[in-house]
Amino acid sequence: MTNLSSASTGVGSGTVNPTLRAVWNHSIDVWLDDAYETAPRGTRMLAGIQHLHNNVIPEGLAWAVETFEEITFRRAAEGLRFFGFRDLDPFFTELLQHRDEPHQVTSRESEYFALFPEDAVLEQAILARLSEHPDEFDDGTSA
Repeated sequence: MTNLSSASTGVGSGTVNPTLRAVWNHSIDVWLDDAYETAPRGTRMLAGIQHLHNNVIPEGLAWAVETFEEITFRRAAEGLRFFGFRDLDPFFTELLQHRDEPHQVTSRESEYFALFPEDAVLEQAILARLSEHPDEFDDGTSA
């Protein structure tokens, strides 16, 4: 499993739809710039997924559970549902209930990666949604 940033996935490699690349990269900025609430829905949903997953990859699931508030997990689950993937809310709820048990959380990391869609599959789902509903996304170029 790779990090969802443009540097490590097919997005940004020049082989991916340039609009998808722009939306993908902008969604990271949306979270970092505290623009989540005002961004279009599709951009928000992607930002929620990326914020959690891009931190689980290098830091680990236990670190994310210890560090992030519940809303981060809820937004990631909402984003995955938005793009047509399974609901990870029950999994996240269980993790958060064991916040004080790092071993319990760490032992579920492989399950997290098994449940989370592969990057290429996620990219295809985003591109499909972007193609059908371009108004739900923002690439950061509009004022």
